[in-house]
Amino acid sequence: MRLVRIFLSALAIGVLAATAMAQEFPAPRGKVNDFANMLKAEDRATLEEMLAGVERETTAEIAVVTVATLGGKPVEEYANRLFSEWGIGKKGRDNGVLILIARDDREMRIEVGYGLEGVLPDGLTGAIIRETFTPRFRDNQFREGILDGSRRVADIVRRNETVTADERAALDRAAAAASQSWVIAAFLSIFVGVGAFTAGTGAAARAVAPLVSGLFFTGMALFMGLLGAPLTGVLLLGVFAVAVLVAGYRLGSRPGWQRSMRGSRAGRGGWVMGSSGSSSSSRSSSGGGFGGGRSGGGGASGRW
Repeated sequence: MRLVRIFLSALAIGVLAATAMAQEFPAPRGKVNDFANMLKAEDRATLEEMLAGVERETTAEIAVVTVATLGGKPVEEYANRLFSEWGIGKKGRDNGVLILIARDDREMRIEVGYGLEGVLPDGLTGAIIRETFTPRFRDNQFREGILDGSRRVADIVRRNETVTADERAALDRAAAAASQSWVIAAFLSIFVGVGAFTAGTGAAARAVAPLVSGLFFTGMALFMGLLGAPLTGVLLLGVFAVAVLVAGYRLGSRPGWQRSMRGSRAGRGGWVMGSSGSSSSSRSSSGGGFGGGRSGGGGASGRW
């Protein structure tokens, strides 16, 4: 009897866990599930008609889903589990695509089923996110981004053209270059920060040498960013430079920094040459259904 009770208890726990998992995601209400209210009624109708047309022509199922938040889960995990639970794509063909946008987390993912991996490889889905979705999202044009991006995905699935090895390699190189360009922007932020901080403290202390050297450092870093970093990255570097410059100016107004930057002429009015050394730096201390398809083919994620 004890073994029976243990078995029944384990079975009950399993049923409760399965029920909780099933209730984690709402049931689909069609191919467009705008849970975050990012679309207008006419937008949803347009997308539903377009995606239904793709299914009639190709049997592939495309789902567009917006949520307010991912609830702390990685976007890859959330998309994969939602894809599997809803069964997007036809059973046996696994020809489903999930376009997931998390509004408040500012993240999205295009999840692709096994059957469409050759049509929508990771490099291509990443390019669609970078070129069509996220540029609009950064400008708060969510409706336009969702409509244009979904239309681009639908057109590719409708054509059903398998990406060749050379095309896939080119897409992978483009994705690698885009990733590398952001690494360049992150690296340059060090020089922008040091330069802007030095310029700010120099301006506040009325010391010429740190002001000039700091502006030179910052300017050179921004110029190099224009050569190798994405435009958005350069703009972010510019905003970062202004913020650090202001912080440096406020600190440079304090007596301790005045002495450090002006040397023996601290407390006296007027501009001095000052020191451009590293003394200042030493102080700086997110009612429909689908056909039972599986995920797993791949996809790509993005932020804005």
